[in-house]
Amino acid sequence: MSKINVDSLAVPAFSVAITDDGILRYDGINDILCQISGLTKAMFIGKTAAEFMSFEGAQAWEANYRRCLASGVMDEYEELAETPSGLRWWRTILSPVVDEKGKIIQLLGLAADINDRKRKESELQSAVFIDAVTGISNRRRFDLDLAAAMTRSMDSGTPFTLVLADLDRFKAVNDTYGHGVGDEILRHAALRLRSGVREKDRIARVGGDEFAAILSSATDGAVAVALDRISRQFAEPIEVGQVCIRIGVSVGAALWQPSMTAEALRAAADAAMYGAKRDRAA
Repeated sequence: MSKINVDSLAVPAFSVAITDDGILRYDGINDILCQISGLTKAMFIGKTAAEFMSFEGAQAWEANYRRCLASGVMDEYEELAETPSGLRWWRTILSPVVDEKGKIIQLLGLAADINDRKRKESELQSAVFIDAVTGISNRRRFDLDLAAAMTRSMDSGTPFTLVLADLDRFKAVNDTYGHGVGDEILRHAALRLRSGVREKDRIARVGGDEFAAILSSATDGAVAVALDRISRQFAEPIEVGQVCIRIGVSVGAALWQPSMTAEALRAAADAAMYGAKRDRAA
């Protein structure tokens, strides 16, 4: 089989020639792909990926080509790639082109811009894991984060801390002012919790008025400081429209130990939180 001229194809396409010394140089790109990608024939044809791509991008593209060459069969993959049209998701189908002796002389690439689909997938995935009221992680996302934290700690031997926080008098706010104001209180509470922990710590709304955080703090002293910092975030009342509402928070923490299950860790933090709530009510 002779080399394929991609200009004759009605779908976005490119081709890569394999020289005798193993260098991969592009020998074709059709007008359809040029329009989508922003690449031109002048900057593409006769060049290696490294001659017009970033180092990381060229490495990734060439790795895909080498994988197809090694297998000798069609390969299909999705990738996030930077082209003159911007950073976009692409799906590529690579097919080896062989000569009459069975030697691969070219790779034919059929490309499709799947950026819109990937964006919609990302938005859908985010919706699954984001609390609709506060905009922070929900219980489902937090369960995954907690499992990941336990795995990291088992691998590294470094403990972490689970914090549970429950808003005080929240039911009375809902009963008095309605759920609209209650939702505003929850949003403010999420912001204050975020301000009370470090950037790398994870937070979530895990129930009606219950929040949780995974802290990298790993000593009793550091945890005490973190809990105090969270509590102080709720010292000032929350203003919602013309209403000024004072909402306290009861927090409890449990330091994860290698022998603990996720359920045991939650139970320990929950017991500490309700102990703090009883103390505040006394």
